[in-house]
Amino acid sequence: MLFATVGQGWVFLWMVAAGALIACWYALLAALRRLLAAGFWLSLAADVTFGVGAVAIFCAALVAADYGRVRLFSILGTLAGFGLCAVGLFPPIRGIAFALNRSIRHTFVKIYKNRWINVIFK
Repeated sequence: MLFATVGQGWVFLWMVAAGALIACWYALLAALRRLLAAGFWLSLAADVTFGVGAVAIFCAALVAADYGRVRLFSILGTLAGFGLCAVGLFPPIRGIAFALNRSIRHTFVKIYKNRWINVIFK
């Protein structure tokens, strides 16, 4: 069986972008779960929400890129996009968030230890 290879590069790039979008969706829900200190049920709800959102993003990208045809290279493109985003984007963002959190806490501790602030607000 002969497959047409024209346009497969664009489909692959669409699916890489969809994988990166799924990774961003994962990061958003992971940050929300960490912010809320989620218990079992909230974690389960976040995981189900991630699954539904990931399937929706994947299907929408498949329909937009290749009329809904599922091929191995499109699945691999999605996994590659997720992996690239997870390896290349998550560590710097995590480091920036940690540094921002540390500086904000340091600022509030400085303000709290200020004598004038303690006199005014006590």
